[in-house]
Amino acid sequence: MGKKRGEKEAKSGKPLKEGMDHANLCPILFGNRPLETLDEEEVEKTRAEIEEKFLDSLKVINEEILQLSEFLIEDTKLAQELCKTIRPILKHLNLSFTIPPRAIPIHEKIDQIILNQEGHLIFVYEKNKVNSKALEEYSPEIILIAFLNIIPTLGRTLRLYRKKVGMRVNFFEKIYRELENASRVFADSNQKPKGLLEVPIEEDGVKKTLFPKSENHGRKSVSSNTEPT
Repeated sequence: MGKKRGEKEAKSGKPLKEGMDHANLCPILFGNRPLETLDEEEVEKTRAEIEEKFLDSLKVINEEILQLSEFLIEDTKLAQELCKTIRPILKHLNLSFTIPPRAIPIHEKIDQIILNQEGHLIFVYEKNKVNSKALEEYSPEIILIAFLNIIPTLGRTLRLYRKKVGMRVNFFEKIYRELENASRVFADSNQKPKGLLEVPIEEDGVKKTLFPKSENHGRKSVSSNTEPT
C-alpha cells in the first residue's frame, strides 16, 4: 500500500515535503494505529493542524521574548536608579539598616545583612566572612528584597526627621519675629522727627540763623535799661 501511495504522489506531482517522513510522523500523530489503517488525507490534515498550532506557539514565544527583553532592560534601569536615589538619603541621615538573613535566601549561612549609610549591601557569613558591594551591583531581585525590607523603617525615620526640622523652623520663626521687632524699634528711634527739616544756611545769614532769639533778647534788654530822654 505504501508503494501505491508513493506512485500516487509521483503521478500527481506532489512530492512529500523535505524532512516530513510519514512513517516517522504517524506513530507520533496517531499513536499505535497501524499504518495500513491510515488515510493519506487524514495524515495531511493532521499534519497541517499541528503545523498551524506549532507556528502559533512560536509566534507567542517570539512576542513574549520581545516584551521580556523590554522588561529586563527597564528592570535593570529602574533598579540602578533606585540605588542612586537612596544613597544620598542614607548618607544625609547617617542611616544603616539591618535586613533579616532569611529575607535573602542563598546557599551559604548568613549571620547578618546590613545596608550601610554608603549604600553598600554587606553580607556577614559565619566564621567572620564578609562580602560587601554597592547595592546596584547586585541582581534586581536582591535589590527589590532590600527595598521591601527598608522602606517601612525609612518612612518612620523620615517622619521623625521631619518633626525635628519642623521644630527648628518653628523656633527660628519665633526668634526672627522678635528680633525683627527689636530691629524696627531701633531703626525708628534713629530717624529724625518728620517736622524738622534741614534749612540751607547762607554765609551772610549765619549769625541770624543760629542766634535769632539771642539777638532779639539783647535788643529788648538794652531798650529796657535805657532811660527815656
